[in-house]
Amino acid sequence: MQITRVETIHLSLPPSRQRVSLTDPQKPSATSVIAVLLHTQEGQTGLGFTSSPVAGRSIANLIEAELGPLVMGENAIDNEKLFAKVQQRFRSIGWSGVVARAFAAIDIALWDLKAKAAGLPLYRLFGGARSEATCFVGDAATVGADAAHTLKVARPLLEQGVLGVAVDVGGDMQLDADRVQQIRDGIGESAWLGISIDGRYELGSALGMAHFYEEDVGIDWIEFPIPVEDRIGYQRLAERMEVPLALGSSFNDRDDFRRVLERGEVRVLRPDPLRLGGITPLLKIAALAEAYHVSVVPYRLPEIGVHLACGLPNVPMAEWGSWLAPAFAEAVSPKTGKLVPLAKSGHGLELNSNAVSKFRVA
Repeated sequence: MQITRVETIHLSLPPSRQRVSLTDPQKPSATSVIAVLLHTQEGQTGLGFTSSPVAGRSIANLIEAELGPLVMGENAIDNEKLFAKVQQRFRSIGWSGVVARAFAAIDIALWDLKAKAAGLPLYRLFGGARSEATCFVGDAATVGADAAHTLKVARPLLEQGVLGVAVDVGGDMQLDADRVQQIRDGIGESAWLGISIDGRYELGSALGMAHFYEEDVGIDWIEFPIPVEDRIGYQRLAERMEVPLALGSSFNDRDDFRRVLERGEVRVLRPDPLRLGGITPLLKIAALAEAYHVSVVPYRLPEIGVHLACGLPNVPMAEWGSWLAPAFAEAVSPKTGKLVPLAKSGHGLELNSNAVSKFRVA
């Protein structure tokens, strides 16, 4: 299945829901989605994509000028070979960052082609562990969203059977505590509730707030509470908490995950397929986690997360949100409370022609 053409389409989508950044005072005005179409000699086309709130044009240019030529003429089935080839090409300047995020689009397209060549939905190619995926809502309680907004978005989904809500915190701790309690009261005690802090707490604050969230509110995990470099801090948190610690959305390679697995404090890994460079490295991380009896819940990207959660036994659920939904003709969304893979070979996604016409960057 020889690759004969690499086509890049850059979209600038308006943000789906307003998000406040505690580190960047400039509110995001758009999200770049860079789609890659890999055309093959046999007439098959694989669709891949990546996204970023910044540097979208740089990512698109990198795919067109550097990454595309590296995969031209290669066999699309050879994803491991191509991943290694590109990593070697960029070894002198480093893989993490823009390069990995750009190659993720190509890697996803390769897996789309791989599944199409097999005549299978992607989740079946991964192993077909289940036909539908439990999910939680990841974009209803971002920093800056008040409890009333979160409940307005989340309640109808919870009534359908969606598991629960992840809440982003990390600003004023009293306001955070009040907001989380209001959300818990609004969704009920039986709903799943996760807390994501994005490394914004120092250890003392994390210990105090973790105790409150665990004992007074009742939560199901606490994610990325302190900077990842604070290894002693994570050890102390793990010793004092029964709620699982989740970590990994900021990790750049497999060794980051290996180190936390060897230490044993973290019970849920949150790999970001786009940050890592696609599906190929994420599958290796999932296999590594399975050896340590640790669950994997991919960070965002439900379009791929649904296939991972349906394909792999140690991916118990997926995170759902509408971050990239406008880019696709048929968006992945909960049906009767579950995420169900699109009933097509490959990942099943196609670009939304109206979005391409309206939001394409020249």
